[in-house]
Amino acid sequence: MATDSSTYRVRSFLGQGTFGTVVTCTRMVDMKTVAIKMIKNQGFYAEDAKNEVATLLKLKSLDSDKCNLVRWYQVFSDKNHICLEFEHLDKSLYDFMKERYFRPFLLKEIRPIVQQIASALGHLKAVEIIHADLKMKNVMLVNHQQEPYKIKVIDFGLAHHVSAANIGSYIQTLPYRSPEVILGLPLTEALDMWSLGCIAAFMYLGTLLYPGRHEYDMMRYIVDIQGQPPDHLLNLGHKTHIFFERDCTTSSWKLKTPARVHRETGIQPMETRRLRLSSLDAILRHKRIIHEDYADSAAEMNDVLLFVDMLKAMLELDAAKRITPCQVTQHPFISMRHLKSLYPLSNHVRSCFEMMVDPTNLSHPVPINAHPSKDSQTQKWIRSEVKMASAEGVRSRCVTFDHYRRLYYERMRVGNSSAGPSTSGSSTQTQTCTSPQTSQSGLKRKAADVEDVQPRKKPSVQQAASLAQSLSP
Repeated sequence: MATDSSTYRVRSFLGQGTFGTVVTCTRMVDMKTVAIKMIKNQGFYAEDAKNEVATLLKLKSLDSDKCNLVRWYQVFSDKNHICLEFEHLDKSLYDFMKERYFRPFLLKEIRPIVQQIASALGHLKAVEIIHADLKMKNVMLVNHQQEPYKIKVIDFGLAHHVSAANIGSYIQTLPYRSPEVILGLPLTEALDMWSLGCIAAFMYLGTLLYPGRHEYDMMRYIVDIQGQPPDHLLNLGHKTHIFFERDCTTSSWKLKTPARVHRETGIQPMETRRLRLSSLDAILRHKRIIHEDYADSAAEMNDVLLFVDMLKAMLELDAAKRITPCQVTQHPFISMRHLKSLYPLSNHVRSCFEMMVDPTNLSHPVPINAHPSKDSQTQKWIRSEVKMASAEGVRSRCVTFDHYRRLYYERMRVGNSSAGPSTSGSSTQTQTCTSPQTSQSGLKRKAADVEDVQPRKKPSVQQAASLAQSLSP
């Protein structure tokens, strides 16, 4: 390929979609590796390409690194194709999960990714741009070896200004499609936040939360887990009648049965979920969280509480009440306010902070070697932090150490009773996976397995109780 200013040598194909083909090229003028998206210069393909260029021009003034958006260089034509030149990135989140056999991410890995995507959505919201196709394949790791979990959002083929969002538009990939798009409600930037919630759930569960193949399946799954959208939304939806019907006695809406949908539309509803949850709160019981150290257990338990709290806010059925990108970055799960009081006590907490900032420039909340039983100043600081965190209310779900202790023993009791007979009395601990793991027989772990567990020594109840009592405000 060639332009007036440079020639490009095609090295490999990165992928192909509905709107074009993406290739890796070497830009011969400076031997820089770039990614070029080639779109046919004809019909609606050309119109979509022009719309994407218009969006990219609006984003050109933003700092792509600070805003976590892919850097765009230029547009040119070659052999009846419109070519968009972008910076070359590493791999998509989807491909990264595939390499890990879809093993779930740890919360400390999810946190920096969610923070950066929320940052990107915040900058898009500031210029009134809806991405409209946020998904795992459109979030790219920049260079995972050199900059772990640094990401950028790509693909603005469906992006448009808020004022151009039309009710009933066919946007968003199905598993990430928001209720307002499915029901035919007015569209805002909040639809991208729903997609981010689906991405966060995918990373934590290792499987799609709503893997529908048709919009009816999507709505059926949403109702199963989150309940039915409120009537005031269903009353306004242009497509509500496709999925819901009026109850003859109460005049309220109810979801149509799969059989009726099949008769009316010819679509055969299918069950495609690998994981069936009764509610979003069921995510709290999805993984067993037990560490040898009580402080690590307390920290991760509260982390899960806050993660689910944030997830609920992202997946709010009413778009007007859905959390905003700015609120996500300030949410306690992201800010880690609930972890600061355990910083001197927990290796897990310190690793969480290191995932979010440059370890060489880490500002420790308290001295790393401080111990509350020996350092009265540290103990006072911890108690004040717990008091301030507890005062933040239901939204933050930051709780006292008494709650930590009760939750810890309850989780141990439930975990032991549900695990069945044990021959060794050992507990398990969730672990990270940056490369495919192998079993004792040398075989690779199957993709269907969603937890990486390893026998660990059960923590001492006396030590845990003693530590919890010493930290009680």
